[in-house]
Amino acid sequence: MKKSWIFFIAMLMLASCGGKKEAVISVVNPDALDRPNEPVTIERAYLDSLVSGIPKEKVPLVKNMKGEVIPSQADDLNKDGKWDELFMFVNLKPKETKQYKVSFIKPEYMPHFTQRANVRFANYPEHKELDHAKRLRTTDSPSTQHAFQMEGPAWENDKVAFRNYYDARNGIDIFGKRVSRMVLDSVGLVPHSYHVLKPWGMDILKVGNSLGAGAIALMVNDSVYRVDLPKEGTYERVADGPLRAILRLGYYGWKAGGNVYDIVDEISIWGGTNFYKSKITVKGLTGHESLITGIVHHCDSLIIGEPNNKYVYFATHCNQAYEGEKLGMAILVRSDDFITTINAPETGKGIVNTYMVDLKLHKNKPTEYCFYSGWVKQDNRFADVDFFKHVIDDDANRMADPVIVK
Repeated sequence: MKKSWIFFIAMLMLASCGGKKEAVISVVNPDALDRPNEPVTIERAYLDSLVSGIPKEKVPLVKNMKGEVIPSQADDLNKDGKWDELFMFVNLKPKETKQYKVSFIKPEYMPHFTQRANVRFANYPEHKELDHAKRLRTTDSPSTQHAFQMEGPAWENDKVAFRNYYDARNGIDIFGKRVSRMVLDSVGLVPHSYHVLKPWGMDILKVGNSLGAGAIALMVNDSVYRVDLPKEGTYERVADGPLRAILRLGYYGWKAGGNVYDIVDEISIWGGTNFYKSKITVKGLTGHESLITGIVHHCDSLIIGEPNNKYVYFATHCNQAYEGEKLGMAILVRSDDFITTINAPETGKGIVNTYMVDLKLHKNKPTEYCFYSGWVKQDNRFADVDFFKHVIDDDANRMADPVIVK
């Protein structure tokens, strides 16, 4: 009997030390919407609770119940050396539930997946990739071009790309894409090359002194201030594909209306979408501020849509791309965050020529919005405004009733 107990305990110890840790999760589509390429994020803490402790220095590997590997990535969002979030795509039919197995392997054994998202920020002329950089205080392209490839950080997925002017202008521009592969690593190696249509695409937006494609400003005591020259402006590459890319733009010690603010804009993009998402947090709020974002004013009217009771969008659609072709742009926001729309003056100092959207700021959570681009040379269907609106409606309805992980 004693030998039997010793054998049992020894086997139990072997199982606990060398046993395979694996979780089975269910992803539920709660409604009648078809959900191809549905993004799913799962926090590390949740997976940790399912397996009673994730093995150290290992990352999650996701498989379906047939044993087929599902593309995924694990991201260290707070940069403490340990991944915080699992990100993956699922394909779900209306009301469908699918199960997945999550095991844990060493990073070097992780399969390589097709690159569907990318961040690119490099110096010039060396074109060395940057993880951190200080924002320039200049306001002209020649100076910024001589410091950075593409004049600043850029981000893309398999449908569209954007860039930030990493100087006091702080505008956001659109690169229209005609290919699904990642292109930003080589765009801008020759100055101004992205203003001429190439097989991959081109710069398609005239930004000027507008907010362009979703850049930010603050309303302080009824005056609008472009977020431009903070005491310290920062860039941080957070995640760089293969499925999603995340960067953070920081504005620390920024002064407006007699106040001082710290602002962080976390920008993310993932495969299969026609938008990027911004999450804005502001420290130093006095209760008299709101967030301003906007679309450069190239069309005669602003389109307002309400796909459901949780989201509202503001869009333009006309011959407004760089060479005069059809381009749709839109900002999708939570209905509860929306305050009003404002038209910036056509000329003058400060922000001009912009349809501005005024949004609530929160002390305990970020204000979020999605900025859309639909270019006719990316997809001929974007020549039709109804198709552009349908793309936004479909995304908004999926966001309003997200999938359930259990």
